[in-house]
Order: sequence, then C-alpha cells, then structure tokens
Amino acid sequence: MTSGTTTSSVSVVIDASVAIALCAKEADKLANAEAKMKEYAKNGCAFYAPGVIIAECLFVFCNKLAAGKLTAAEHNSAVLNLATLMMQIQPPPTGDKSLVKRAEEIRGALACKRSADGIYLALAEELQRAANTEVVTFDGGMRAQAAACSLSPPVVVLPTI
Repeated sequence: MTSGTTTSSVSVVIDASVAIALCAKEADKLANAEAKMKEYAKNGCAFYAPGVIIAECLFVFCNKLAAGKLTAAEHNSAVLNLATLMMQIQPPPTGDKSLVKRAEEIRGALACKRSADGIYLALAEELQRAANTEVVTFDGGMRAQAAACSLSPPVVVLPTI
C-alpha cells in the first residue's frame, strides 16, 4: 500500500472516495481504506474534510442505489456509516468559506469535475501551515492536480484491489 508520512503531528484530509469506500463497504477499496485509516488513527493523526464531503458521499450512495449496486438496506447503512464517520472528522478550522477562492485557483484551467478536489487540496494547504498534512484518496487525478499546482501537502493515493 502506498503510504505517506504518518506521525502524531500529521493532519489528514479525507477525500470523499475514502469515505465512500468505508461507508458503502466497496469491495475493491474497503480493505485498503480501513488499513490506512487504522494506521493514521494509531499514529494519533487528526482527520479533516471540507463540508462538500457529505454531499459527494450522499450523491454517490444515491447513484449506487439507483443503479442497483446497493440495496435499500445497504444504502441506509452507508448513510448511517457516514454520519458516524463524520463524528471523527473535523471541519476546516477557518470554515469552508476560507477555501473557496484558493480552491478555484487550484482548479485553474482544469475541467469543472476537478472543482471539488480543489476544495480538499485548499484545506490541506491551509492545514499545512500548522502541521504536516496529507490528503488520502483513491483518486490519482487529485495527486496530478496537486503536482500541477506545486502544492506541498502530499497526496496519498490508495490502491484498489
């Protein structure tokens, strides 16, 4: 598994792809997501995410339900799992509003579908000022976006099975 620097002084920005894997129990991602989150927790890392994580997760859960990839019971469980997970994740210290301008700068000339990624990366950049910070995701495009902007917080891309 790809791993970043995990020490007790690390803040971790959780991307929606990881939350979805955990909450919807995605077979090709769950084991790696659980292992990485346990590693972070063992090392005393603090977890953060912007508010958009909730909308992204609920949207994906709904699409999975509509496509027959989740039963009604599994969908309900995923939603409840998300509510539980969010109790362990802190919001941006200065609020989501502080991320808007920088997120759009990070998105730059990239496609609109990268807009939400910019919010996660802007949060990581903000947190990096106070502590070592990583972003954890299953989205390799997020790492490429961060590299294109020369952002310093590392993006840890977890592999799928």
